[in-house]
Amino acid sequence: MLRAFTQRILIVAALLGCAAYAAIQIGMHWRDNLPVELGDAQQLEWQDLVPPAEPLADALSDVPINVRFDLGFIGKVIADANADIISREGPEYLNAMALLEKHRADGVDVDRFLASVTDRDQEIARRGEALNSSLDGELIRLPGYALPLQTEERGVTEFLLVPFVGACIHVPPPPPNQIVFAQLEKAYEVKSLYEPVLITGHLKAQSASTELFHIDGQAQVPMGYSMQVMHVEPIE
Repeated sequence: MLRAFTQRILIVAALLGCAAYAAIQIGMHWRDNLPVELGDAQQLEWQDLVPPAEPLADALSDVPINVRFDLGFIGKVIADANADIISREGPEYLNAMALLEKHRADGVDVDRFLASVTDRDQEIARRGEALNSSLDGELIRLPGYALPLQTEERGVTEFLLVPFVGACIHVPPPPPNQIVFAQLEKAYEVKSLYEPVLITGHLKAQSASTELFHIDGQAQVPMGYSMQVMHVEPIE
């Protein structure tokens, strides 16, 4: 559980870094490339798609560092066993349970700590699904990386706009409120996977999901936003 939380932190850090890089690359030159009727579009960054919320407290702030690592291992093993990824008869699970009993014998309230981490993980997941309803219907522009979904001879007509390279394929997908399902009025020619682009259109805040096919199979990807893209341009 702790390890999963750490992965989320790393993903968010990568997300914010990529968003900042894209914003620098775009600068103030977007106005020269937009049609006149789209000139009033509001420039957004990825964090704007997340509703404001109070910072989460550290569920393990009072736990010694060695116990933190052990709790991360135990929580991950329990989650894998519950998902039938590993057997409860296997050495990894048995070692985790022995470690759990050792900390209990030492007077560590591991059950309370594990429950706190579970509650925190659930809150992180809930926040990842929360949408900024104030942006619904707004004319906005947003930089990101295009992951093609639907292509035709002239180019791509549907793609997922994501905040960092590798999302949904090489690493777990971002939270739903960090994915925009983009539908284009005109096909756009992409030169590579995860091509950096700037899209402009009316944003729709509504949860949905789409099926993504990749080399390892297919998966349902939840997304919080969609856009009928009126203008798309590459980011150099």
